[in-house]
Amino acid sequence: MKATILFDEHGKILGISKAVDLKRVGSKFTSHGVVPGTGQRVVEVSLSPEDQKRPLRELHEQYRVDVAALKLVKQGS
Repeated sequence: MKATILFDEHGKILGISKAVDLKRVGSKFTSHGVVPGTGQRVVEVSLSPEDQKRPLRELHEQYRVDVAALKLVKQGS
C-alpha cells in the first residue's frame, strides 16, 4: 500500500493519506491529491505490511521524512 506524505524542509510530516480506490468507496471524485505550499514537498512511499495496519495518526507521530533519501524514518533517526 502506498501513502502520500506532505512534509516540510526539515522532514516533519504535515499531512499523510493512504491511497484508496475512489470508485470502490463510492466517491464521485475521479482523482485526489495534495498541493504543497512554499517550503513543502510531497512524496509517495510504499508502507511496510506492519505500517499498513497502523492508524495514520501513529505514522504521523512516530515517523519523519528523510529529505535526502525521500523515505520514512523513525523519529530520532
